[in-house]
Order: sequence, then structure tokens, then C-alpha cells
Amino acid sequence: MSLIVIVDLAVGDGLTRDQAAEVADVARDVGVSAIRVSDGPPGELALLDACAVTSFLATRHPDLNWIVDAPTTHNAPYNLARRVLALDQATNGRVGLALRAGDGDGVTESVAEDLPKPGLPVDVGGAARPHRWTEYTRVLNELWGTEPVTHDGRFYRVSGEAVGQGLKPVLVADARDHVNWVEASELADVFVVPRIELVDGGNTRLTDAVWHSHRRRDHIALVARAGIVRENGRTTASELARWSTNHALDGLELATTGGRDELIGVLKTVVPRLEPTTGPTLRSALGLPDAVLGAPV
Repeated sequence: MSLIVIVDLAVGDGLTRDQAAEVADVARDVGVSAIRVSDGPPGELALLDACAVTSFLATRHPDLNWIVDAPTTHNAPYNLARRVLALDQATNGRVGLALRAGDGDGVTESVAEDLPKPGLPVDVGGAARPHRWTEYTRVLNELWGTEPVTHDGRFYRVSGEAVGQGLKPVLVADARDHVNWVEASELADVFVVPRIELVDGGNTRLTDAVWHSHRRRDHIALVARAGIVRENGRTTASELARWSTNHALDGLELATTGGRDELIGVLKTVVPRLEPTTGPTLRSALGLPDAVLGAPV
């Protein structure tokens, strides 16, 4: 049974750029579906920018697929849309975006002092972040289209030419951000469930959300995020495969808090036994259909 296998890579947080390159060497050899480059928790400024790290690593490994983490915090929609699309085009379709729900950015606030607009609860303890994620994602899809963008929403005001010229980059929704499942299934290509212990019913929930958003279930990948260690690699691999079958998962995202040696150990002992899916683009590796810029998603 082949599975989507995504491996987390947090560069700058206990892992240097050169160590990340070593990990990527092994990831290529064992055939991971994609590497997700972390940008740090939403609301915090990362030590190293994930787009810059991905650009460096993708130059070294043009045959690997990448997912760039970026929070709404500190990232204006127009700037992020251009950066991610440029990476995706430079790698011939091998880069996607995991948008994390955070707060605002200086660019938006400076040009739209009256935002956020009334209509939703005051953002106490991040309550408005899922709404911000949805609006930000809608803006991204407009910017990745081909028509001029004029968006005047609750959190963002964007006006200008679209930046898209080909296929829309893969967009990942992370359930750790408490995004609305129906809205996420309408907008995203991949849905990551935060802990494998909590994935019970995830496929049923996503299938219901897809029905409401008028998408097809097989057009969205359901991935469970699992924390693992290398010491029990063989046992972990069999357990993960069993979990994937029992819960109708399309794949797994492997995360470890260890450094270079821990990551390489996980790659060598766990990933090959999961038989990861691969492909010449991120979409094909994840089993996703093409998405044309400007077309309904």
C-alpha cells in the first residue's frame, strides 16, 4: 500500500541550513513524497524564512517536492502569493504552501487602517484566526488567477494585477489552526489532521465537508500528522500503515523534535516501509488533479 509521506523540516530551530541539506539528501534517497519546511508557530517570527530555505534546498535537490510553511502573521497576501508562485514555477510545479492561521501583517495594516471591519467577534485568544485564514486563502486564489484583483474584505484590502500564469500551487490547510472544515475543503488541496490519535472520523468529517463545498473527496488529500522517533522505526511503520488503512487516510506527515541524526534515522527506518508515493510534481506525488489558475477550486 503506497502512502503520501511528508516529512517535517524545521530549519533554524535546532537544525542548521547545512544539516537540513544533509537530511534532504537522505529524503531524496528514500523517496519521500514531499518535505514540509517549517516557518515556526503562527504569530512568531521564524529564525529562517521558509521560502528562502526552500529555495536553497530546491536548488540542491530539483527532484524533490516541497511544502512551504507561512503564517498570515508578517506575510502580506500579495507578497506571499508572488513568492510561492515564483518558487513553484522555478521548480516546475514542485512547491506548495501550508498557510497557517495567525494575525495580520504590517503592509496590510499600513494601507488599510480601518481593518479589521465589524461583523465578526473580537479576536480574543485567536478566535478570529480561522476567519482570517479563509479570507487570506480566497485572496491567494484570486491572486493566482489571471484577472485583476479587487478585494475589500474584513481583514484584507487587495487591489492589483493577478500574478498567476499557469497552475495553482498546492495549498495545505492545517487543522491545528481550527479552520472551518467546509471552508477549508472548498479552498485547500490537502488537509492535515494534527495528531494521529485524534484522526478517528476524519475521513467521514472531510467527506461531509466536501459534500457541502461541492468538491470531490478524491480531489483532496487527508493527511495525519504523527510524532515519531527512530528507535522504534519498524514498529512505528507498521502501526502507521495500519492507522492509515483503518482511518481511510491518504497519507502521513512525520514530525520529530530531534535534530539531524533523529531525522535521518526516521527517514531510513520508517519512510521506506511506508512505500511513499512520488511524482514529477507535488500535485502528482499527492495524487491531486491539476488546478488551473482562475478556475473554480
